[in-house]
Amino acid sequence: MKRQEIDHIPFDLTVEILTRLPAKSLMKFKCVSKLWSSIIHNQSFIDSFYSISSTRPRFIVAFSNGSFPSDKEKRLFIFSSSHEGHESSSSVISNLDTTIPSLTVSNNLASRCVSVNGFIACSLYTRFTICNPSTRQVIVLPILPSGRAPDMRSTCIGYDPVDDQFKALALISSRIPNKDSTVEHLVLTLKGDKKNYSWRQIQGNNNIPPYSPVTMRVCINGVVYYGAWTPRQSMNAVIVCFDVRSEKITFIKTPKDVVRWCNDSILMEYKGKLASIVRNRYSRFDTFDLWVLEDIEKQEWSKQTCEIPLSVWDSVENFNMSFPGINKFGEIILAPTCLSGYHLRSFYIFYYHVETKKIRRVRLEGIADDENFRRCYGIGSGQCNVFISPEHVETIRFL
Repeated sequence: MKRQEIDHIPFDLTVEILTRLPAKSLMKFKCVSKLWSSIIHNQSFIDSFYSISSTRPRFIVAFSNGSFPSDKEKRLFIFSSSHEGHESSSSVISNLDTTIPSLTVSNNLASRCVSVNGFIACSLYTRFTICNPSTRQVIVLPILPSGRAPDMRSTCIGYDPVDDQFKALALISSRIPNKDSTVEHLVLTLKGDKKNYSWRQIQGNNNIPPYSPVTMRVCINGVVYYGAWTPRQSMNAVIVCFDVRSEKITFIKTPKDVVRWCNDSILMEYKGKLASIVRNRYSRFDTFDLWVLEDIEKQEWSKQTCEIPLSVWDSVENFNMSFPGINKFGEIILAPTCLSGYHLRSFYIFYYHVETKKIRRVRLEGIADDENFRRCYGIGSGQCNVFISPEHVETIRFL
């Protein structure tokens, strides 16, 4: 057999091999040849790569280097691990994926980093940043129209799986003395030339009753959900539903305890259903309630109280914990909201199994537990706030 026949790899096999490679490698291999570059940029290849990546989601950890660094020193670090390990795992190794300069995320009501179909969205009051850790693309959306201030938890990203379309949603609450608050809904479609990105009012929602949004948002199967009170604070509790494709707004009635103020009520997907994790910030963190929307048509909810032994918190500095979601084993994830700012200390996350009522601890190795890394980037000069997305799927798509 001739040497050239041995060396030749069929085109189809080349494509198949490339879809199995890490996203970072593909970004480098675009420089190998024009053929490889055209393959990697092909939409069919991008879709195939995402389909395969969805079977092996990554664990994303994002954190900033202190609360008050100068603008030039600000950094947002995005770490990831290829898997969470087996249910018996006690540690997971994480690696630095990308660093976004001049961006910091504080642990307040307006800040959040969340993964949506391969993109990390960071909400910061009037600015909203979207990045792809795999391609290192960073998009800063335009500020809202002049003179308008968004709700503190206002902006989020949603994904429509039917039209394969990303959209950003922003809320503007207007409060008139002695009257109920009204909410204006603005949408930005993430498509085409970024220079032409602009916010627009959504149409056909003139009959929406007044309401006050009070929770962060979550996007599930093409619908963005968030908790609210209507017509004003501490009144009737509802879940607001924004259909990303049709841009229609609807309400789901809920028991009042399902929707609490800010981080006391966290919406997530639990076994394919919308759920709310509720805790009382003024009591010891030994219980939380899991509310699950069992029937969306009948608007029926179930409730289960989950108990946590206080001894599990011996490895964390305080009880400021978040609920980033669930893992592939159906365990609810609990994680500290900040790193130890002033000295080296292991970073642990916790997994709670609702059925067995067991909780386990896993150490995330590589999350700024290196003294040289901390010194180089100024970690330790203030509180380093942490945000976790447990089911991040790599994509090589560009917006």
